[in-house]
Amino acid sequence: MQEACEAGRDVLSRAETLFRAFDELASRDPQREALVLVAADGTEEAVTLERVRERAGQVHAALAQRDVAPGSAVVLILPTGLELIAAYLGALSAGAAPVLLATPSHRVADPKVFRLRVDHVLAAARPAVIACEREVSALLPQPRHSPCSVLLPSEVSAETAMPRPHAARPGDVATIQFSSGTTGRPKGVLVTHRAVLNNLRAMRQAFRVQPVDVAVNWIPLYHDMGLFGAFLLPLLSGCRTVLIPTHEFLRSPSLWLQALHRQRGTFAWGPNMSFALCAGRIPDGEIEGLDLSCWRLALNGSEPVLSSTVRSFAERFAPLGLRAEAMSPAWGLAETTVLATVHPPEEAPRTETLDRMRLVRDELAIPSERAGVSCVSVGRCIPGAEVEIRGSRGERLADRQVGEIWLRSDALFSGYLGDPAATVAALTDGWLRTGDRGYLVDGYLFFVARSKDLIVVGGEKHLPDDVESIINRVPGVRQGCAVAFGVLNDERGTEDLAAVVESRETNPERVEDLERRIRKEVARTLGLGLRHLLVTGPGGVEKTTSGKLSRSGTRDRYRDAFRGDS
Repeated sequence: MQEACEAGRDVLSRAETLFRAFDELASRDPQREALVLVAADGTEEAVTLERVRERAGQVHAALAQRDVAPGSAVVLILPTGLELIAAYLGALSAGAAPVLLATPSHRVADPKVFRLRVDHVLAAARPAVIACEREVSALLPQPRHSPCSVLLPSEVSAETAMPRPHAARPGDVATIQFSSGTTGRPKGVLVTHRAVLNNLRAMRQAFRVQPVDVAVNWIPLYHDMGLFGAFLLPLLSGCRTVLIPTHEFLRSPSLWLQALHRQRGTFAWGPNMSFALCAGRIPDGEIEGLDLSCWRLALNGSEPVLSSTVRSFAERFAPLGLRAEAMSPAWGLAETTVLATVHPPEEAPRTETLDRMRLVRDELAIPSERAGVSCVSVGRCIPGAEVEIRGSRGERLADRQVGEIWLRSDALFSGYLGDPAATVAALTDGWLRTGDRGYLVDGYLFFVARSKDLIVVGGEKHLPDDVESIINRVPGVRQGCAVAFGVLNDERGTEDLAAVVESRETNPERVEDLERRIRKEVARTLGLGLRHLLVTGPGGVEKTTSGKLSRSGTRDRYRDAFRGDS
């Protein structure tokens, strides 16, 4: 086992493309059970590298039969498991660019909404093939711009001769990551083999990954944190890689901790919500007797990290052997593959309480002993990455001055698919303007807020325009007079979905019925609960001087009302 993991470290160190790295790893030790798949009942299936490689080769053969050319996009809509992993690696073997999307059972309850999102991706990526299960294929839209065939797992034959892997180049696109969205048009982020491998190597160094490390994760593989951080990083480092289906974790969060205990897991990823969920919702009986002293790195990223979550998680699981230093806040974005900063391992998270007035009025992060804004550091830059805080004119700001986070990295994306103008707008002299706001202290980055209006619920981003368009189609709503935004929920450790909606209805019973129909439509379409909803008369939604909706102004206006709303 030690020799196999050391071999994995060597492979990742000199790898130039993803599939070649995996192929070399499998060739060295084909019978090693490197992958473990956890079922709903907690049972585990160990899968050898050879089995994964064989299935990936069969997928490559099936793609070749469909004349998939190198550089073509291949859309994968499969649940976490061997078929998705093989499809991803098989697409890489064919020289294609995989595009991973969520299955319709995740979040989105309305098939029409799922079909619309897929339609947007098909229009942008123009894939040659969509790999999915039969029930999903019945929901797919007809491609509008180019011919596209469907590949079912049952159509991937074990008897077909496997082609030789395509000789990809480091600068070729390895994956197209699409941003979240339903009715909005998702944005395709192009990441190359070079960028992905640079980020994997940097994370391995920053996390101090050792041959004995074991990764145990539930993050969906269509998420960059899941695909690159929870799957490819440990796999290509030669470590045991344990995967739990996302929906099973959400149904029973203790499944994650139980798998960490059984497998002696040492590092795992999750958004802040997942740690808050474990700290507050798991019954004592489901974790009795667990030993979490093996868990040395609990990476908390993808959404704002809350000091209350850091504290409650550490206190809840300290009796099970979890050390406070295990919690490692991190920050990154798809444009830099996965990660740019992480809190140093073996160091307790840094938390500051800031003077709220100085923060809001002067954009200065001044520590205060009184109650104020709590801010958690998301760590220092990983190798190959550099951050600066810039002002509105692009000038570099000093420590504790709040501004936009600019990022330079050897793992940056190569552009937005089909949108060179957006690519140029995002990059300035090799620096990425992230749209996030924060400040630096002695090299430690503190995330403050998003410049953008994205709503982050459980680590998943939602466009407010999506929610507002859904609300606007409900009869009784004043068209164009609905505003959606996120309201931080300290107990749940994530944002709640909130909305302020104007209506001319004044009858209390009709207003109550309107509220019910709005909540129902949002839940039906997005699979999300509209936790805070306020129906007002005309003028209830804040607008700018030019007549545009003001989300921040509306949120600030009703902040106290939503704080007391359950």
